[in-house]
Amino acid sequence: MGRRGPDDEGFLAAYRQLSKKAVPLSGDATPELGAKLHFHPQSHVSSIRDQACSVALAHRRLSIIDLSPSGHQPMSTEDGRFWIVYNGEIYNHQYIRSELAESGEEFFGNSDTEVLLKAYRRWGRECLSHLNGMFAFVIWDDVDKCLFCARDRIGIKPFYYYFGDRFFVFASDIAAIIASGLYTPQPDLEGLYHALSFGVAPRPMTAFKGIKALEQGHWMTIPLDGSIKKERYWDVPTGTQRLDMEKDEAASLIKRHLEAAVEKRLVADVPVGTFMSGGIDSTTVSAIASMKHPGIKAFTLAFKEDKELDELAQASATARMYRMDHVVQNVAAESVIDHLQQIVECYEEPFYDISPNYLISKLVAENGVRVVLNGLGGDELFGGYPYFKWEGRWRLLQRVRPLLWIASHLPIVGHLGERLRRIADTHTGDRFASSVRCFFTDREKKALFLDQSVRDFDTVERIHQLYVGDREFSSVIEAISYIDLVNYIGNHHVYRVDKFTMYFSLEGRIPFLDHELVEMAYTIPDHWKIRDGQGKYILREVAKDYIHRSCLEAPKKGFDLPTDRWMRGILADFVADKLRLLCERGLFDPSAVWKVFREWKVRARSFRSVWELVSVEMWFELFFD
Repeated sequence: MGRRGPDDEGFLAAYRQLSKKAVPLSGDATPELGAKLHFHPQSHVSSIRDQACSVALAHRRLSIIDLSPSGHQPMSTEDGRFWIVYNGEIYNHQYIRSELAESGEEFFGNSDTEVLLKAYRRWGRECLSHLNGMFAFVIWDDVDKCLFCARDRIGIKPFYYYFGDRFFVFASDIAAIIASGLYTPQPDLEGLYHALSFGVAPRPMTAFKGIKALEQGHWMTIPLDGSIKKERYWDVPTGTQRLDMEKDEAASLIKRHLEAAVEKRLVADVPVGTFMSGGIDSTTVSAIASMKHPGIKAFTLAFKEDKELDELAQASATARMYRMDHVVQNVAAESVIDHLQQIVECYEEPFYDISPNYLISKLVAENGVRVVLNGLGGDELFGGYPYFKWEGRWRLLQRVRPLLWIASHLPIVGHLGERLRRIADTHTGDRFASSVRCFFTDREKKALFLDQSVRDFDTVERIHQLYVGDREFSSVIEAISYIDLVNYIGNHHVYRVDKFTMYFSLEGRIPFLDHELVEMAYTIPDHWKIRDGQGKYILREVAKDYIHRSCLEAPKKGFDLPTDRWMRGILADFVADKLRLLCERGLFDPSAVWKVFREWKVRARSFRSVWELVSVEMWFELFFD
């Protein structure tokens, strides 16, 4: 866990009452309850290997707020009853501190960790309703002998766990669970099956058998008797559109909430910077950040050889409008390809692309910045993707479904016909959104897998069961936005941001995913999000006050690398070699694998299908072989 927290480490061992007197292994004891809790501030965690204990908590610290030893974890209350290990930031911790102090709580440092711990002691699980932030934490209650686990509303901070026959183990990384020796990695067939369509398994599933993720907006209690309880404490507030909202009010609400969200995320005791791609969302965040924090570093990747990805001109035009230190790096293939193994290691699960998050995070770390803001979330909340405007096309596809069935069986156009047929088969907005995102359809995946048990799987229906159930939406646009937020953002995007920033010991902060801003965004009616055929209409109106007009006029490019070009050039032999090795594993039908490859070669399908299969092979090599 060292990369996630290079600044400090600590651990706690909480023992059963095995004898009348428990003896600390080493180091100094904390205030004790029944001589059962022992904290080892100087020892290394390996010193307790093979020692008997009921609960062991370990923490690696990335120091952001209160860099002093008073922020050390695990942290306990004064009486030694409650102990916390925690990853994240509570942005309103100063307000909560004041509220708790008025109620008689004492504080001995300035960290948000102490605020979170005292908030739990005061309010119990209800403390979650007070928190504005991103977090994954566990609190051990040594009186009730129970672990309380919680994850933030959007799922920005990760929480993985595994239940064995006699134990529960959790961590911020799957690799840490594997390294514990308490879990032997095995692939999970269903998790891997669904991951082929999205690039990551829909949570709580993972691609590792037995390893789950605590869902976004959930808490879980684990007492020593194993009677586990889990509940949702927050959900995306659909059905709250105010249809009579005027344009000026919508713009004012966005402006006020976005500025507040950015300002909260600039608070740190270490240098703060921003990702600034040149697109509307990240550039608006960077502009607001520079107004609140003049001279802030803003980081941009340039693509001189791939103009269809390059947004440097737009980013530079906005940078010249403000007092910001604009740091630019041109992307060369060698700077990525030499690090493919590290990228797969970061992902921990097969993924369909080579992420630029690795490069931008590396650049930020090399410039001495420890906290970085980005623009993730604007598209999902305000209708920025093309398919938000495809309801008419969807209805048309439903009418011509028989023709699509024929097209799905024709050479060259078969894959496209199959995808369109699957979209036409859907009958609700959330299923439509999920099917658009699937770049492998169920029929294609069932042809790939040799294990016939996958015939019972249906990815679109599984997403519906996991996230929608009997929920009703006020419109197709709201349904798309909801699925994008809970599946695409909550499983795919925030997972990438956290993995790559923390790999370089950075903290990534995401203003658009402030839960108060999210709640506000769902009150804005659809007609201000999609208007006159333009997505993100109202957000564009707001952005005009902050960014250069060229950012608004440029076509949407997305934050990507030229993976397809590299796969046809410098990575061609690499791709072919990995596919050959994958075919030898007995997992996939080789003829189906090479069919996917041939379709990509003639540009009949996206490179993502092929790279997903390449990354499956690399995943096996790294985590299983």
